Amino acid sequence: MSSSAVPKFASFKAKPKAPEPPSSEEPQYKVKEKEQRGHRSSREKHRSERTRSPSHEKRERLRDDSQQKPYFSDRRGDLDIVKYGALNRYDIPSYRRSGYGNVLGVLYQKIDRERSSDQNIYMIPLVRQHQKRLLIDKHAAREKRRTLRLVKAAEDHHNDATRDFIALSLSHKRKRDHSSGSEDEADEPNTDYRGLAAKLDSDKADDPDTYFESDVEASSFNSEVTQKNSRLIRETRDEPGNLQAWLDLIEHQEPMMKLDRAITADLSAADQRNLADVRISTYEEALRKVGSDEASQIELCTGLLREAQRHWDDAKIAARWQDALSRHANSVKLWLGYLDFVQSTFATWKYEDCRDVFAKASDALRGATSVDENIPSDSSLHLFVRLTAMMQDAGYQELALAIWQSYFEYSTLAPQEPIADKLGQFEEFWDSEAPRVGEPDSKGWKATSLETAVPPPCSNDFEDVGSSKPSLLTFGRYEVEFVKKLRYAGRSTDEAGLGDEDPFHTVFFSDLKDYVASFPDTSPSLQVDAFLCFCGLPPLARSDQAGPWWHDPFLLRRHTTELRDQPKPADLHYQQALSLYLQSPISECRMTQHLLAQQDFSTTASRLDPAFVRQVLKLLIMHSVEGELLGEYLLAFEARHFPSEVAKSAKRLLKDRPSSVRLYNMYAIVESHLGNISKAEQVLAAALNIKTRPEHGLELLITYVWQALRKGDTKAALQRLIEAKTVPQSQTSVSDPDPARVALSASQTALEKALLEQNYPCVVLNASLLALLTYLSGNCNIDAALEVHNNLLAWFASHKMTSSVHAELQAQGIAQLLAHHATHTPIMKPALLRTVLEPLIATFPSNTILLSTYAANEARFSIDDRVRGNMHRVLNVSPGSSISTWVFAVHHETLRGEIAGSTAHSIRALYKHATSPDASGAHCPALWHLYLSFELKQLSKDRCSHLKKKPRRDGKKSKWEDGIQEAEGRVKGTFYAGLKLLPWCKDFVMRAFTDARLLFSDEELWRLHGVMMEKEIRLYTELDEAGMKG
Repeated sequence: MSSSAVPKFASFKAKPKAPEPPSSEEPQYKVKEKEQRGHRSSREKHRSERTRSPSHEKRERLRDDSQQKPYFSDRRGDLDIVKYGALNRYDIPSYRRSGYGNVLGVLYQKIDRERSSDQNIYMIPLVRQHQKRLLIDKHAAREKRRTLRLVKAAEDHHNDATRDFIALSLSHKRKRDHSSGSEDEADEPNTDYRGLAAKLDSDKADDPDTYFESDVEASSFNSEVTQKNSRLIRETRDEPGNLQAWLDLIEHQEPMMKLDRAITADLSAADQRNLADVRISTYEEALRKVGSDEASQIELCTGLLREAQRHWDDAKIAARWQDALSRHANSVKLWLGYLDFVQSTFATWKYEDCRDVFAKASDALRGATSVDENIPSDSSLHLFVRLTAMMQDAGYQELALAIWQSYFEYSTLAPQEPIADKLGQFEEFWDSEAPRVGEPDSKGWKATSLETAVPPPCSNDFEDVGSSKPSLLTFGRYEVEFVKKLRYAGRSTDEAGLGDEDPFHTVFFSDLKDYVASFPDTSPSLQVDAFLCFCGLPPLARSDQAGPWWHDPFLLRRHTTELRDQPKPADLHYQQALSLYLQSPISECRMTQHLLAQQDFSTTASRLDPAFVRQVLKLLIMHSVEGELLGEYLLAFEARHFPSEVAKSAKRLLKDRPSSVRLYNMYAIVESHLGNISKAEQVLAAALNIKTRPEHGLELLITYVWQALRKGDTKAALQRLIEAKTVPQSQTSVSDPDPARVALSASQTALEKALLEQNYPCVVLNASLLALLTYLSGNCNIDAALEVHNNLLAWFASHKMTSSVHAELQAQGIAQLLAHHATHTPIMKPALLRTVLEPLIATFPSNTILLSTYAANEARFSIDDRVRGNMHRVLNVSPGSSISTWVFAVHHETLRGEIAGSTAHSIRALYKHATSPDASGAHCPALWHLYLSFELKQLSKDRCSHLKKKPRRDGKKSKWEDGIQEAEGRVKGTFYAGLKLLPWCKDFVMRAFTDARLLFSDEELWRLHGVMMEKEIRLYTELDEAGMKG
């Protein structure tokens, strides 16, 4: 009987062996390993006893039996394991099956194939989260992650010298040769990936070149913050009357709130409310314990009410403001804070109510000034500028300008002889409709004959709208036209246009009576300086402290100079890069004659005609004792708008004031900027022999020297300095073989004399001349010249004058010298400008000249990017950074370009931070105009880049369509955010009817029209529901 005919009996089938129960002493996986080894040895033992050709049925039975077991036997093995010590990964095909990477019994996790190896297995979440960027993601900073520190590599110079390679890392590598008996092999851990009991060290970082920061190191910063908080609390308990301790404690609550978070992490809305709650309670405790000191009470009340805007409702805040003002009615700070609150609260702002609050504040401060001499004299003038600017922004521009005309006529241009009924006489002059200051043929009140006075002709020529009613389509166009042409107060014979009389265009004395009776009594130069701020023009070149109106965000309305696409500073020379940075839309510096001649004098933002401003200046110069200061401003203004009239005006001014060296100096500067170098040289040479005040003569000499330096004639500049300084010692200079040394000695003596006399303008000018003389006589040795300036800076610091006006003027002189050295020396060390300018920027963080000089130097080093880091430090250290600092940060980010890392997102982030409710730019019209213009420009770019693309045929939106829709949403979001914070600004609302007209529906525009009507904003064009659909 053949072997193939063996009968099959089920009784002969071997019964399966029951598995042994796992031991409680050993893990389950070890028992399975022992079973696997036992079965493998048993099969190998009986392999020789088996027949070489088993039956087909037996093979099927064995295969079925093996599939039921949790393991299988590999009889052949893998030669690569012997060769490499592991599987050959190149021979393993890429495949994916169901349950790829999953581990039985471990839910919501899978094997990380990138980090796992044949010895270690890493588990990751089943759904991998998107990696967040720490600096820009608002949630990434909150995740608790242990800080990593780099490990300093061991320096084994002896071994490095004997090697013929450079070791990139000291971490252990995988063993490849099992036969080697090196010591490294013994130290390397031999972990089997199947040994799951070998738990990985959780305190060991994945990167071998890093280690986790210890708990002591991680808590060191938190410990400093908490220790400072404890110290401030002790100070407030030991000295409850110490105001600065309370303010420091209140300010320190934000770092306490940011414990265990990234330094750059922003607080959420809920955290800000919690922070406000903590600060409010601290303010209230301080008010109870600080005592009866009025200055401390006012400071704490102001801070409390500003902080309460995050937490309280408007009605409660208004009640607390009124309660504080009832107790401190003479406080300028409280009244300004209350005006800020009233003017910026969108829910309750109305034109008439806001104007009444201004009137109450003006009356209160006028009465307080007559009683308390400590109240600044310019506080009432500050309120006056705020009131007229608010009127003009709300659409009542004729009334605002008429108030300024009446102010000049009533104070500066009034008759000099005493008048019994001055107010009544002025009423007759105003109602006679004679030419007023600024208008053609105006002579001033005291020089005007009422019998022969003729009103100026009306030249308003409006577009004829016919019988059609205005609609939403034409509303924006007509409003812009009327705002442009109805800039000045009309006469009773004028016609406003559109068929109906405009009740606000003609301004009678009854409209001005309340304001005339409360005009601030200040000097003519302060009046003109405030008027220039109202017009959006640069300030006067005064040597004293600037008026407070120049730092008021509500009064910064210059938005005509927008950020344009320009060449990147990295591709330009230093001087070209410096000129680009100096073109910041909003700048701040200490104005000098040289800087005044470089201004653009734009009047577009105030909608005033340059001829009107010119006429005001000319008339005030004729009747003011400070005509010299106004005269140099007139020359710079005419050089920009009327260059052909500069010579005539200068001749007329110098004829009236032949000994005015300042006018000679300004005329020479203007001629030089106009390109008439030879004419400027003649004017300077003629004025050097005029006897005048020391500071005026020094200013003229500095201009004379820099005139030669700008031409590149270093020898002529040095000669002019030596001749000017050695004239008094002519006999000594003949016998001394080194006239430069004599000039240096004379300059040093003049500087010391000015210090003894405390004549600080002369001190700064003499220091600049001494530095220039040292620089030119020492073969352009910049270190020796800077030593002169450093000595004066040290003197200012020792006398607590580091932040004074004179110290800022000296800092600008240092920047001018460094800029000249950078553009004329063959070898320039960038570290020199960096080390000199950084301390100055720390002292004057808002000075655009210092920031521009620094940025132009660092523009060539986009990788290091010190400017961005410096701006980051400035803007984060001081929460109340000035508007000019914010705008320069945006300007610098725009000029950097995408190659250096600047994108639309980074610029947008700066705008958002600058206009946040807590920032100084929250209620700045100029900044909001720039922000909205930026978003409109980005939308235009997105549309232009997809002009040739067509929509999808299936009706679904493409990605580029979604991008354009997001850009449109950003424009509308920016507009509504600005509208909420600028409820009085008509120009901003009208941009929805002009620049962004296509983004708003008719219903949205109609609602905006209703908002302006509700807020009592002046509208020239009346709309009804019939014209809603356009």
